[in-house]
Amino acid sequence: MIRANILRFFTSNPLLKIISLVLAIILWLFVRSEGSGELGLVVPLELYGLSSDLIVTNVTEEAINVRINGPRSQTERLSTKDIRVRINLSGAKFGANAFDILPDKLSVPQGLRVSQISPSSIKVTLDKVVDKIVRVKAVVKGKPAGGYRVAKISVDPIHINLQGARNQLLGVREVLTEEVDISGLKESIKVDVPLRLSGLKLKQGIEKKVRVVVEIREEKGET
Repeated sequence: MIRANILRFFTSNPLLKIISLVLAIILWLFVRSEGSGELGLVVPLELYGLSSDLIVTNVTEEAINVRINGPRSQTERLSTKDIRVRINLSGAKFGANAFDILPDKLSVPQGLRVSQISPSSIKVTLDKVVDKIVRVKAVVKGKPAGGYRVAKISVDPIHINLQGARNQLLGVREVLTEEVDISGLKESIKVDVPLRLSGLKLKQGIEKKVRVVVEIREEKGET
């Protein structure tokens, strides 16, 4: 009896039941899309407005965690590129500066709301910018092939102008190149080599490569 009733339920008025099912799915999708959603994102900080005579040497946080509330149809499509966290450094001074990260500093799509920010403040340390001309020294490793020797090592340019944080550059006398491997060579080489500048806070636009020339000559017949 129960089985017959179940069978009758599914076989009677099938078109009406299909329409009802489709309407229920549409309603579910509508309610789901219009329901409230929440999303957590890690958003990089954007620093702007810094005076040309100052340079950033340290930031306590490179990015912050934010939670965004709003319609689920929007939060599900949200990504880091849709949100900006901008810190205005136009009024910052030499030394340590503290900035509160308030919701109004975040640019989010219309209809969404920032519910949480962590951390809620950051510290940005600034130093004065100086120019300093330093010597460039090539770093060569390995030995030429048997019967050959290094006749000369030269760098172009031999000096480079660094523009960056004063406290760092005061103690810099020379900068080194990355290693140039001459193992087994039988002829001279000219290569563009990056400078070892990691760790130095420098202004944008500083040339970071030099040309290294290693002259290799055959030892045969030389006294």
